[in-house]
Amino acid sequence: MKRTGRSFSVPRVVRYLPLIAILGGISPVLAGCGGAGPAPVNQPPSSAEQAAVTNWLKQTNQMWTNDNFAALDQITTAEMRTIYQSEKPKGTLPGNATRQPFQLTGLSVTVPCHTGASNVFVAYGDTDVFDLGPAMQSMAMVFERVGGAWKLAAAVNRPDGGWPALCTEGTPPTAPALLAPADYPSVLARVLTQAQTGTTQTSATASPFAVNDFLAGSSSITAQAATEIRQDRRGGVAFTGRFTAVSDPALALPLAGGRGFWVIGFLIQSGTYSSPAGFHAKSWPDGIQIATPRPAVVHHETDTFITTYTAIDPLRSANGTVDLDGFFGWPLTAVAS
Repeated sequence: MKRTGRSFSVPRVVRYLPLIAILGGISPVLAGCGGAGPAPVNQPPSSAEQAAVTNWLKQTNQMWTNDNFAALDQITTAEMRTIYQSEKPKGTLPGNATRQPFQLTGLSVTVPCHTGASNVFVAYGDTDVFDLGPAMQSMAMVFERVGGAWKLAAAVNRPDGGWPALCTEGTPPTAPALLAPADYPSVLARVLTQAQTGTTQTSATASPFAVNDFLAGSSSITAQAATEIRQDRRGGVAFTGRFTAVSDPALALPLAGGRGFWVIGFLIQSGTYSSPAGFHAKSWPDGIQIATPRPAVVHHETDTFITTYTAIDPLRSANGTVDLDGFFGWPLTAVAS
């Protein structure tokens, strides 16, 4: 699982390949069985939900094949709108391009329990959209009703432990969560910024989050950041990184059994390399390729990404901790000077 990172093996600064490169010839295959197993509630989509997912695929394909982003605000919101906007300048179709259709199979939907009209649903499916076709991935796509239309707000990779079971009947919990959803992005940004320094995390520094494998262990943000910072320093390069909350509010989907909420928050991650003496190689000492186009001698590079972190947030009365459990990320800008 890539929690942070901008390569497939380095989880510090995410480098998912540009969205516009994955949109080619999308063919909405909305049936069949996915290889990663069913969603927690394998519920066939209603006509409205299937129409929303199909329309998202259709309009996304228009953006790719015709460089026509007219439907951007009709089908995306929050994190996904930011991603599409960042890729819009890359939408021009090369004259010799050939693009194979991508698939979305095993579509199922969970409509979380709610009071009043439903304003969110989660579409689960196995798709090769988000990794450019080499393999099918189990993804959750969160659609929000905004201005009377269903729009894609977030995408999340399947957590290692599987999708959390959401409440689908009755009403959401009325007791407060341990971490109020409105506070989730800013508190998480503080904890992840601390982890990215490579400093060992403790229950005190990570509070109210559990020190699980996102924050401790060989594949954690903390451990890999520490390794890469040491590599950069040995090469005469300094690296600093930070996370900041975005203006889009976190999503809070009630869990089955009244156990709290599955919260989904959006952060901007930034990382800066600095080489006072100037750097001539094509990659930084930690192995990350320098942004292109690159000057012959590089003194600085700043990368920004939009990242989504999910967590299991228990009710305050449960006296637990908030467990990070899922991630998605996308590069926005990379500038070397």
